[in-house]
Amino acid sequence: MKAKKIIRVGLRNPALRRIRKSFRDIISLAVKQKSSRLHAISLEYWKISRGIKDPTKKESLEQKEIELMKESNKLDSSLSKSIIQCAMNGRCSSLSGEIKLGLEPKDKSSNLDMVWIPFLGAWFCTKCCESLVEGDKILRKEKHPDYVRQLQERDIL
Repeated sequence: MKAKKIIRVGLRNPALRRIRKSFRDIISLAVKQKSSRLHAISLEYWKISRGIKDPTKKESLEQKEIELMKESNKLDSSLSKSIIQCAMNGRCSSLSGEIKLGLEPKDKSSNLDMVWIPFLGAWFCTKCCESLVEGDKILRKEKHPDYVRQLQERDIL
């Protein structure tokens, strides 16, 4: 996203929230399945290449394996940068709250309102955004040295 201002995407209508959750779940599941399929195929290429003695065939199989792994990693990274999940990943405040309620980390909620923070170039859930931004006001002007230092101290940058 190329917006230069903080953007909050939130829904109040329960029906729209269910639709959004369904779309996010479908996209997430499709990306994870495709990534896992590419990883499995890459592993097969790796196993086959270990048994081949011809250097040109071995090299071409290894090249295909590398390309498939790169594509799988690219899918995973694009999912983590999308609006589907919080950029804080394991340190997400919403996820921590859900774990305290007894949910498994793999069952993290996909029905979160998200906030785009242009300085960080990522989507965050509203709880994480509130920890980054106090009282819905930026601590400092974006790119201010003190603001950057605070983000670095929190291991966000």
